[in-house]
Amino acid sequence: MAKTGRLEVAEAIEVAGLAKVTLLGGGNFSVVPNNLFDLTFHDPLVGLDDSRMADFKTALKGFLKGEGIDDTIDRIPEKANANIEDVAEIVRLALALQAAHNSMPQ
Repeated sequence: MAKTGRLEVAEAIEVAGLAKVTLLGGGNFSVVPNNLFDLTFHDPLVGLDDSRMADFKTALKGFLKGEGIDDTIDRIPEKANANIEDVAEIVRLALALQAAHNSMPQ
């Protein structure tokens, strides 16, 4: 199954902050808080501030190692007031673009 980045964003938040991820199988997962993607990184339920955003990005790169989007992750601002869904969408688009490039004939 192709990665969409949502799970990896949630897992990276779990490493750097307070969210909890439960894998349900078949590519499905649940998170606590259950509205994680509606929140910002600095929400008290998420527990990240600007100084922890670098930790989030490092963890995200680890979960997406080999996907070819490290430059995109590097460009995510280290501002905890960012909406988590917006960052997940950036990651999804970067993964889709990289997959499209990889499928081009050499």
